Amino acid sequence: MNRLIRIALTLFAAASLLIVLVSKRLENARNMIGGNPESEIQMAYLGIGIAGAMLIIGLGLIITAVIRSKKARKSGDHG
Repeated sequence: MNRLIRIALTLFAAASLLIVLVSKRLENARNMIGGNPESEIQMAYLGIGIAGAMLIIGLGLIITAVIRSKKARKSGDHG
């Protein structure tokens, strides 16, 4: 498997895990009575932003891998 594809899949897996953790954090913030639920919500938004960036970077890596493989096929270089 292409190295860029492996990195992209790792980013997708990490982003998926981060989204699950962020959703749990939002549930805890909703049920929070004392403390500061606004800061918990801000941290959740930051986590969603990081997960989104990871997904966009992973998609970019997949597109790059596809473009490189098409160029390699056209030039006849199979290495």
